[in-house]
Amino acid sequence: MSQKTQQTIHIVATSHGTDNLHGQQLIHDLRADLERMSAQQFPGQLLWHEAYVDVQEPRLESVIAALPEGEPAVVLPLLVSDGVHTTDDIAQAVASRPGTLAAPPLGPLPELAQVLAQRAAAHLEKGPLVIVAAAGTRLEVGQNQVENLAEQVAGLLEREVLVGYCAGAQPRIAELVGGAAGRPVLVLSALLADGYFQQKLASTGADVVTSPLLPDVMITQCFLVRLQKALQEGLFMSPDDELLTR
Repeated sequence: MSQKTQQTIHIVATSHGTDNLHGQQLIHDLRADLERMSAQQFPGQLLWHEAYVDVQEPRLESVIAALPEGEPAVVLPLLVSDGVHTTDDIAQAVASRPGTLAAPPLGPLPELAQVLAQRAAAHLEKGPLVIVAAAGTRLEVGQNQVENLAEQVAGLLEREVLVGYCAGAQPRIAELVGGAAGRPVLVLSALLADGYFQQKLASTGADVVTSPLLPDVMITQCFLVRLQKALQEGLFMSPDDELLTR
């Protein structure tokens, strides 16, 4: 392990934010699990902070501005894919403070594809149309990540898997469900927690809509994968070190 890990490293776990109380609790629980699971590798050295890019407080820019000077920080997006909140909000916050870097969102992690495929497995008997449902973004990079994720799920299930969005991109989930022509529809939610978009999925009329990604220990481990990579890039961990507890 790098000698740099002897100093305090601030981890700013940054979520979108939601008015949904259950969704808020799921994010709080995720943050607590990440702190607990990473403490074995970095006992007392990772100082965790709560932050949001929308809806809730404290806002990311305020948290970043309040961090002590001279101590490194990593912004960990508690987000599924890239969008304006990563390319604008998080990027600007990171650029505003020396010694600060950002981990990527989950993106098309193979472990995330495995979670979605496992959730689909119990609902395939009637040969449904399978749709991976994402929040949506107008940015091509985020759309490509979701499409890559769906391609991995399709490979694991050995069947076609479509992509639909709640907003910001096409096609929309409701349009895909409405065009199924009597075929049963399975919507695999790639949303992180309960909130407005998960409610939209439930209202589409799909035969099965899976729960959001949280709570799930595998999703927590996916975020640890992203944090570990950022810590290695910041030279706070060696490539041989592991955050994951097996």
